[in-house]
Amino acid sequence: MEKKRLYMLLGDLSILFVAFLWGATNVVIRDALNDITPLWFCGIRFFIAWITVSFFFGKRALVMKRQDMVAGSLTGMVFILAYLTSNVALLSTTAGNVSFIISMSVVFVPLLVWVFTRRFPGWHVLVSVILCTMGMAGLMLGSNFSVNTGDAWGFASMMSVTVYILLVQKYVDGVDPYGLSCWQSFGGMLLAVAVSVIFEPFPVHIGKAGWIALVYSGTVAFALTLVLQTVAQKYTTATHAAILLSTSSLFGSILGIIFLDEPMTPRIFVASALILTGVILVETIPAMRKRHAQLSSSSSISG
Repeated sequence: MEKKRLYMLLGDLSILFVAFLWGATNVVIRDALNDITPLWFCGIRFFIAWITVSFFFGKRALVMKRQDMVAGSLTGMVFILAYLTSNVALLSTTAGNVSFIISMSVVFVPLLVWVFTRRFPGWHVLVSVILCTMGMAGLMLGSNFSVNTGDAWGFASMMSVTVYILLVQKYVDGVDPYGLSCWQSFGGMLLAVAVSVIFEPFPVHIGKAGWIALVYSGTVAFALTLVLQTVAQKYTTATHAAILLSTSSLFGSILGIIFLDEPMTPRIFVASALILTGVILVETIPAMRKRHAQLSSSSSISG
């Protein structure tokens, strides 16, 4: 195997491992919310995350331009809204549902770009949106067509992730990702702690499961995945990364069934399959078109 392909394979495997860790996080958090309230979980988690990331990359953060520091802090606050709402969601819905709903952000990003720029993203995006909407309806609507509160919070979390992705694309292109992660952690930590102080009493006692989840989600599920994803994407393509990261919803659902005894009814299975199909479709079609264009270009040159 040539060196370049080997590095791409290792990069893809690293991204897949990141997806697994992301999927496992919702399972770990849902189990820990018996020991700590959801907002303070976020506040303490991102204090740990900020300390961890700053320990490794704090010097790089301090030499950044002031506007990049501000942009990083603000985008971090938007990102933390996704975590705050997903933690609240986990109080009244399954880890699998939250994982699948949040994974739809990869579909909604090109849709919102179309809304704001008037650039048509392609029919495959519209098909993906239809599939994801059908799947989301299957997950969120009960037998009496009422919306589960937890799933509604999951949708809010997905929209926060979508807005975060668009903001990063617009404001922080070309900025040092390691230094940026420090300011994102800082901004997110400030917002999470502020919201916790306003809406919840400080936890007097946190059980063992709560501390395990806090340390895991603040270090492994944030700092480690950030570094792994950043390094791995140097050796693989953005399309590979997006497709592989979308499998986090599948991991979250499977782990929820295994460790939390979450149900997998035919309705939930079909709804989850529709969402996963839509997420993968929105990434694979452009990749196939690009590959076809490259092959056509190569054939015309050789001809």
